[in-house]
Amino acid sequence: MALITIESSPEALKSGTRPSDAAARDYCRHLELGDILFIPGIPFDIPQDDLNFLLQQEQSGGAFHKNVAYRTNEDRLTGFAGDNAVDADRTRSIMRAYSQSATKLLSMLLAPYTERWKLDYASYRPLEEDGRDLSLHKRNDLLHTDAFPSRPTNGDRILRFFTNINPAVPRKWMTTSPFDALAQQFAGKAGGCALPKPLGGFALDNAVRGIKQTFRSIGIPVTVRSPYDDFMLRFHNFLKENGEFQKNCPKEYWDFPPNSCWMVYTDMTSHAVLSGQYALEQTYIVSKDAMVTPEKAPVRILEKMVGAPLVS
Repeated sequence: MALITIESSPEALKSGTRPSDAAARDYCRHLELGDILFIPGIPFDIPQDDLNFLLQQEQSGGAFHKNVAYRTNEDRLTGFAGDNAVDADRTRSIMRAYSQSATKLLSMLLAPYTERWKLDYASYRPLEEDGRDLSLHKRNDLLHTDAFPSRPTNGDRILRFFTNINPAVPRKWMTTSPFDALAQQFAGKAGGCALPKPLGGFALDNAVRGIKQTFRSIGIPVTVRSPYDDFMLRFHNFLKENGEFQKNCPKEYWDFPPNSCWMVYTDMTSHAVLSGQYALEQTYIVSKDAMVTPEKAPVRILEKMVGAPLVS
């Protein structure tokens, strides 16, 4: 795992300078291998008044969600702690602009993915990560790979773009071996995480999945997870529950300075957030068919281990 600095300066990116096709493919390849792409600046405009507004918002950790979430496809904000509608509307406007700016940037940097992703949530993370009182499976300071309980990806990839808007303090991360190595180490092993059941190989599971799909088709809100999504959620929880792994696995430490950006496939890169306050983030669900190294996608790694399809 490595930290790869984008060759173009933030100023050049802000002006619309695009990388070559070869460079864009190389950036995609690095991400798919589990590397982190880093930009030593914010390569788009966020008005200082908007930054000041976000930094001044007070959030209560107990009564509200751990993040302020902007649902891009609904233009809707959740998790805002204040009861002031004007402030909520302004936060939504800032988040909308951030999402649009990040998407325009990544459309240049990661051209092979353009229009082959779905915009997921954007978020504002106003709380200090160090010492957060969260349940085990929600803790950010434990190493894990990402999986969304309510938003299964069916084998598509979770790409996340982060911006540290803290004017003075870095955001500190820790990483360990990427998903492919961890799957070989733990999946299907005694005391590890059971491998997923193949798609089509277990009649009862498929019947339950079919019933859920029928419910969804008539508007009943149920979550339908593929065998791949079931495994990824279990693996996320398994890693956080595994105290020996958390203590003894190899670790690397990264400081993301104030006013910097980075991006990573968080379903491949095993990561933890140790400290930091005030960050913006945009998530993309990138089609598994858009990968430049498709064999490195977690779904393909697991299908090779199982010897059967895990997604439809």
